[in-house]
Amino acid sequence: MRHLFKYLNKNLLLKVAGYNSIQILVRIGLGSAMSYILAVFAGATGLGVLGNLRNFMQGVQTFSVLGLENGLVRHAASLKKEPQQLRKIYSTAWIAGIAISVILGITTFFLASVLDNYLIGLETSYAYVFKYLAISLPFYTLFIFIASMMQGFEWYKRFISLNIAVNVLVFAVSAWLIYTNQLSGALTGIVIAPIIQCVTAIVIWYYHRKDLPLFPSITGSFDKNSLKPLLSYSFMALASAVLIPVVHILVRQDLRAVVNDDAAGLWEAIQRVSSYYMLFFTTLISMYVLPKFSKSSDASNLKMVSLDFYKTLLLPLAAGLVTIFITRDLIVSILFTEEFEGMLVLFKWQLIGDFIKIITTVLAMWFIAQNDLKRYLIAEVVSLGTFLIASYVLVRKYDTEGIVMAHAISYLLYFAVLAVLLRKELFKQD
Repeated sequence: MRHLFKYLNKNLLLKVAGYNSIQILVRIGLGSAMSYILAVFAGATGLGVLGNLRNFMQGVQTFSVLGLENGLVRHAASLKKEPQQLRKIYSTAWIAGIAISVILGITTFFLASVLDNYLIGLETSYAYVFKYLAISLPFYTLFIFIASMMQGFEWYKRFISLNIAVNVLVFAVSAWLIYTNQLSGALTGIVIAPIIQCVTAIVIWYYHRKDLPLFPSITGSFDKNSLKPLLSYSFMALASAVLIPVVHILVRQDLRAVVNDDAAGLWEAIQRVSSYYMLFFTTLISMYVLPKFSKSSDASNLKMVSLDFYKTLLLPLAAGLVTIFITRDLIVSILFTEEFEGMLVLFKWQLIGDFIKIITTVLAMWFIAQNDLKRYLIAEVVSLGTFLIASYVLVRKYDTEGIVMAHAISYLLYFAVLAVLLRKELFKQD
């Protein structure tokens, strides 16, 4: 037993995974409860329109911070011993982010009715939800700045503590809103979440303000030369911010038209289940892999970090996904109502696609860490283009199941494209 603890202390990835598992257990528990609440009070149709709002919000939020989140994490990791240079970058990004979030907020506020008609499209008007979203955007910008600094400085415990606190508070507020206002409350809970995130982050920052130089980092002047190193990160994130939500909204709207609104709700339900177990790996990749990749551009770093990740976590991932498939009936009965039994046939292809997605996400993080816009965009466009085309064809042949089949196919092709794009780094002899 002593040797086991010694090994765990030496293996940073396992230590981070251990801290991260606490956060994930909290999020899975709260997410499971939220899924049931939504199933009861919003139904399959409501879950479908919630998916549209969530996708739109993700895109707008990424634009509100100019897609600089990964770039800020990368620079915080590489420049934490050069505070003056880091301050220039953070203050410049802060000024630009606040300006853009205000512009986007005003635009969203005045287009609220148009957005409501297309994205929600129900008899009741929910235009006010988009007005709330407009107000919340600057709060999201400040939250991202605090969170990116914590990640870049590799303050895993503080970052995880922040996420746990945010999830508990967002759940409590959202559950109350849904209970009192059904679908309206669910929509409102999504768009006011950034305000809760921001206030929580400020409170945690206050208790660690000596170690976390927030105000000195955002009160400097704007320096266009400091913005240039971040712009390619911005283009990468903004490309995803446009492509991913747009493709998902198009696919969901097509599913609603070809099958029905409930089908879109079933797809949203399987995505929620997927998001619970994927949280562990995606947050771990963001917290551990990105900072490690950022420290060196040598091909040996790519192979060492990615192989360490795969050897440590792929076997548990595979075992977990098999367990989920075997217990899918129980999962659906606990998380949802009888209305969602049609999602059982979606599990197989969703799980296959998610397994490949974890493998590819690690490799794709190399492009972000190395500021490689060209190869990042090639891989993204191929993957999302495949998903859009395959879902269009397969939904017409296999109904709702076709959309998860397209999910698996798109990530399989994504893996092949990454292997080609990274062939020099992966297969080069050291």
